Amino acid sequence: MRRIRLLFLALGLAIVVPMAFLLHRAARSVDLEQQVRQRTVAERVFDEMERALSEFVAREPGSDPAFVIARFTVDGDGRVTSVPGLDAPTANAIELAVGSRREADAVKERRDTVSQLPGTTVGLADEAKKPAAPAPQAATEVSAYDALRALNKGALQRQKTKEEEPLERARRVLQAPEPMSGRVVDPDRLILTRTIVRGGAVHRDGIVVDVHRLGDWLRDQALGGDGLGARAELAFSTPLAPAATPAGDFVYQHRFADPFADLTARLALAMLPGLGGASWVYGLSVALALTALLGLVALYRMVSVAVAFAERRSNFVAAVSHELKTPLTAIRMYGEMLRDGIVASDAKRAEYYRHITAESERLSRLINNVLEYARLEKGTRAVALVTAPVLPVVREATELVRPHLDAEGFVLEVDADGDLPPARFERDALLQVLFNLIDNAVKYTGDGAKRIVLRLARDGDAVRIVVRDHGPGVPAQHLAHVFEPFYRGEHELTRRSKGTGLGLALVRGLVEHMGGCVRGRNGPDGGFEVTIALAAAAS
Repeated sequence: MRRIRLLFLALGLAIVVPMAFLLHRAARSVDLEQQVRQRTVAERVFDEMERALSEFVAREPGSDPAFVIARFTVDGDGRVTSVPGLDAPTANAIELAVGSRREADAVKERRDTVSQLPGTTVGLADEAKKPAAPAPQAATEVSAYDALRALNKGALQRQKTKEEEPLERARRVLQAPEPMSGRVVDPDRLILTRTIVRGGAVHRDGIVVDVHRLGDWLRDQALGGDGLGARAELAFSTPLAPAATPAGDFVYQHRFADPFADLTARLALAMLPGLGGASWVYGLSVALALTALLGLVALYRMVSVAVAFAERRSNFVAAVSHELKTPLTAIRMYGEMLRDGIVASDAKRAEYYRHITAESERLSRLINNVLEYARLEKGTRAVALVTAPVLPVVREATELVRPHLDAEGFVLEVDADGDLPPARFERDALLQVLFNLIDNAVKYTGDGAKRIVLRLARDGDAVRIVVRDHGPGVPAQHLAHVFEPFYRGEHELTRRSKGTGLGLALVRGLVEHMGGCVRGRNGPDGGFEVTIALAAAAS
């Protein structure tokens, strides 16, 4: 059994180690796929915002969105003129922003503290939930997702360049106006300016933008058209007005391209439906591990039972060989002595005849037990049940075993109630059951009192037969197995008692074959007690 345990331990490790590695790789793959898909959604949201801002910058003055506070013009002398509706605080802010180099340098200094490049998106790891970022990879190492994105952008750019005519590209370069620039002037306002040449004079056109309204407008442009808004939260910030990071499973930060480089958006995305997660991988892995564990336990149980049963059969063969050899040796010895005329007295010859007869009966009982159990195990044992009183059969059994009990020095006490009902049984089967129980009591009494009690009692309409010895009883660890075939509490090489381990198994098989039940227990004041309940007569 020790080798079997070691074998199953090695088999369990051979299953668990690859399964753990597979679980780790599968969980990482699912997490990576989840992150990639969530990031793709976030980038599409930010791309939609960039598209909306590009269209706003390219449109002609006219119907401005709600976030445009005013438009203004700065002439070559630095005077600010504007369309009607520009209030004094806004005009002062424009003059200060356009004319003050110190203010411009201060804003530039604040912008330079932002490490993220304009027009890029980064993921913000929640330090409380996620492990520290891994060490940076070498410059030549890129992830598969980054490589696909780079190749995709390069292909789009090459396709666009190929489709443009050279003269058209030259015309665009010559006619393109100066790009618009922008910066925040206070926590609530952003100024966009562009240098143009008008009538031979250089002017600067500008727009005053309300940062909060701009954020609302961008939120509506990116999230207002579908159900994504229910799972996304946006927060906008500038160097002069930092915003708190919104809560979500995945948080991304995007710094807009010029002229909105002072504007940063943080997008918190909840887990999007349909993307799944590592939880189902862990769940399936746990189910698989439990299934494998139960399978190993069941297989180990089956193998251990089979090995134990085979060991019991082997011990049974050894026990039967010993039990057969002992009476045969005695019979042969007494027979040879009688044959050779060595025994002179008639008393000795009569004693040897009794020994030969007793050993022959013992040999017959052993052979009958083996044959009966073989028929029971194969299901070929026919039972002819009769309804009759039980006491006459019990008295017959006691008379047959009494010489054997007297020779061993045992006293058999029979106690029967006076109102025993008839029961259903087979005479030969009941006789064999009683023989085995009494023989078992004789063998296992040991140093206890050599007294066996056989009691018959009424149990409702049934009959209960109790056979009890006064020996040491059965140890608790063996009590549940005494009716199993070939089971013996002692080791076969060191056992002190006779027997094959088949007697009580045959008792249970025959009693159940007759429709009864049997159980065993240790007596309250010592000894082992077997109770047989025979069914009442059929009505």
